[in-house]
Amino acid sequence: MTRAVALAVAAILIGKSSIAQNLSYTLVTSGLDAVTFEIGLTELEAGDVDRDGRIDLVTIGDHGSPRVNATEAGIMVWKSNGAGTDWSLVKQGDFGYGGVALGDVNNDGIMDIGYAMHHNYGSNDFGDQLIEAALGDGSGASWLPYDDGLARSGETYGMFGIDFADVNHDGLLDLASNSFGCCNGFHVYKNNGDGTWTQTFAKHGGNSNQWCKFGDFNNDGYPDLIVALEGGQLWSNDGTGTFTPMQRGLALGFNIWFDVADVNNDGAADIGVASGDAAVYFFDTATSTWQSISTGLPTGGVQGIRLADMDMDGSTEVVIWSSRSISIYKADSNFHWSQIASLAIAVTIGDFDHDGFNDIAYLASTSSGDNKLRVYLHVPDNPRLKIIPTFPKGGEHLIGGSAQFVQWIGSVPAADSATVTIDFSAAGPSGPWTSIVTDTPNANLYQWTVPNVNSSNCYLRYRIKTPTASRSSRNRLPFSVSMELN
Repeated sequence: MTRAVALAVAAILIGKSSIAQNLSYTLVTSGLDAVTFEIGLTELEAGDVDRDGRIDLVTIGDHGSPRVNATEAGIMVWKSNGAGTDWSLVKQGDFGYGGVALGDVNNDGIMDIGYAMHHNYGSNDFGDQLIEAALGDGSGASWLPYDDGLARSGETYGMFGIDFADVNHDGLLDLASNSFGCCNGFHVYKNNGDGTWTQTFAKHGGNSNQWCKFGDFNNDGYPDLIVALEGGQLWSNDGTGTFTPMQRGLALGFNIWFDVADVNNDGAADIGVASGDAAVYFFDTATSTWQSISTGLPTGGVQGIRLADMDMDGSTEVVIWSSRSISIYKADSNFHWSQIASLAIAVTIGDFDHDGFNDIAYLASTSSGDNKLRVYLHVPDNPRLKIIPTFPKGGEHLIGGSAQFVQWIGSVPAADSATVTIDFSAAGPSGPWTSIVTDTPNANLYQWTVPNVNSSNCYLRYRIKTPTASRSSRNRLPFSVSMELN
């Protein structure tokens, strides 16, 4: 049975290591059985929905949601105790089975949610559409519909995969969602900023297999798309939310699982694909073709894939899973991959205990036949205060005025809490600096509206602070920002 997962991580450019790290994990179950699940796919997201600096887990459930041979229903948020060793559930709604995305859609500084589903059983505006967005109130327990116009463009069956990005660089998060089965295809909706949404693009017809993700594959500053859709999986954005095929000889089919991250450290997003075999591809802008960097990755039996820096050396690892186990693969400087760790079942990824290493959460079937939510915590080795920028990490091209997710990993000594301050320079690593945010929670992510400048020498400076100490860091290589001329 296929497993369902999600992640929100990246890597800092510090060069590849040829030495495999010793990764070990401990299983956590406390609080994770607050509801019962059924079977089948779902999507699990990690993010700080209540602004306490702790990474929460969010889902709208599997095939049993709402309450079909299970007690799951609606938006379910598991809040961590901060150490990742105990979790508490809050939930709202009477719908479910599908995918979720997290982001601030109305720019009020509070995490909101987007979700796409098969069981739109809600009796009112909350849960009665196949695609919805809802505003958070900062508690993680209460959500307000913000979804007029969504799923009003021919979506007649189940929607599933969903992701946020600013497709037209107006400072607002837009969304894309993909169907499953046949034949709704995928749809892109522009966020109008007032609770209404307008479709900018759709591709109807053909079978699809749930998933979709944004990523800037050609590094032009515009988020492109990969979707699990028959007849076309890769789509290039022209900067207005209109998409054209970007296959360039790479035929993946629709029965795939994938993830997006910068694997080869060139500033552009790459793709990891699981279709029985595991593979990683990057878009070569010099030849306008996709190239494989997959030597050593397993062939056969691979059901899912995620891309993340698991040993925190600045390089992206490939995390794959089958019906029984999860494996982590690391590349050398020539992108030859070798296995460095293996665990039973998997996987969503985030640093739940702030020890500076990514942890693993999963929702997967057990010997009982039903899905269970579980967490594997990386075993910390005397964590010390530090902060590692992960996006942007250097080489990216951003568009002024666009909404972007600034990301980092913050390591904090046990029992300490921390805040993060971020500054921006368009004139190199020495500044001058302008403030982005001061003392935001150490949630590994901050949504930023990129300033309208023209510079190829941009840096972000981070300062992580506890009551007794502080540490600073910045991206090691510059990224670029260009003003959009309308």
